[in-house]
Amino acid sequence: MKIAFLTVGNPARLTGGYLYHREVFARLRAAGVEITELVVAGASLAEQLVAAPGLGARFDPRPFDALVVDALARAVCAPWLDGWRAIRPLVAMVHELPAVAAGSGPQEAQELAFEAPLLRADRLIAVSDDGARILAGRGAPPERIVVASGGLDRLRAHWRPSSPPPAPDADPPSMVLCVAQWIPRKGVLELARAWAQVARPGWRLELVGETEPDPAYAGQVRAALAVAPPWSVVVRGPLSDAVLAEAYQSATLFALPSHYEGYGIAFAEALAAGLPVVGCAVGPVPALVGPEAGLLVPVGDEPALVAAFSRLIEDASLRERMGRAALAQAARLPTWDDCAAAFKSAVDAAIAERQGAPESRPDTPQQR
Repeated sequence: MKIAFLTVGNPARLTGGYLYHREVFARLRAAGVEITELVVAGASLAEQLVAAPGLGARFDPRPFDALVVDALARAVCAPWLDGWRAIRPLVAMVHELPAVAAGSGPQEAQELAFEAPLLRADRLIAVSDDGARILAGRGAPPERIVVASGGLDRLRAHWRPSSPPPAPDADPPSMVLCVAQWIPRKGVLELARAWAQVARPGWRLELVGETEPDPAYAGQVRAALAVAPPWSVVVRGPLSDAVLAEAYQSATLFALPSHYEGYGIAFAEALAAGLPVVGCAVGPVPALVGPEAGLLVPVGDEPALVAAFSRLIEDASLRERMGRAALAQAARLPTWDDCAAAFKSAVDAAIAERQGAPESRPDTPQQR
């Protein structure tokens, strides 16, 4: 099987969507699937619109058995999707719909126009049941939607053996870990403001992930962190898998008050490490975390976020119970092998359904 995967931006980034692609494609390639990954534009909307008119001449779908298009590439691919779909089976890979993240307003209307051809794909891959419901609500036929949630086990190769318990007089530091890029929808600013109110000796907040995708937002986060005691915050930036595994195993709590998640790979990895979770009750997060492993608060409710931190910091027995619940919840979540199998099933179904369809080659962009 030969698959063309069309995406945008920098696939080497250590963010959830790009990590998902790397993990899934590694498994499919090991199983003999040939995947050609094509970066067709920069990630920004402006870069995509500049690249869109020439994409039809640069990309020929005919050498491939199926096309998989990243929803992030919606603008650069939109003029061509219907024409490509007339030639080869088309699968939309939807971590999140940008129109959902954009919210209401002029930007949402523009995004809806770009996303409409994706919704007509032969199959759509969602990364959560919540995402599948959103796609169905936008008009995608439910029978064409396949859920392939990300795995939680990519770091297990780097897990260290369980350490012996500390000596009775030892006082190991307690750590709240956040793994996220600094963009508004990840809620890092709210986390920083809450931490400034609850930080106390013996506890520190460690922030892992890209800090500069949005420089203006990063400035706000740094200003909020400056209010907290300097010994209580460590900004680590992106980490290798081995170092990130160490961070998860060294942490006491995991915190990520996202406003919106497609799935939440970092939440799943935190559960696999047995960490209680502080987050927001939004999208797929409640189902992913489960009712006993997390304290989930409303989006934007800073007092509730402060109260959740205070409760867990002060109650070691609660942390222990939630840690056990985290491990039990993790045992119910998919692995990356499960994810790759579901992904392949969507592509297989699209190919099987379209076998024998006549070919045509579009010479001009399709109308949206």
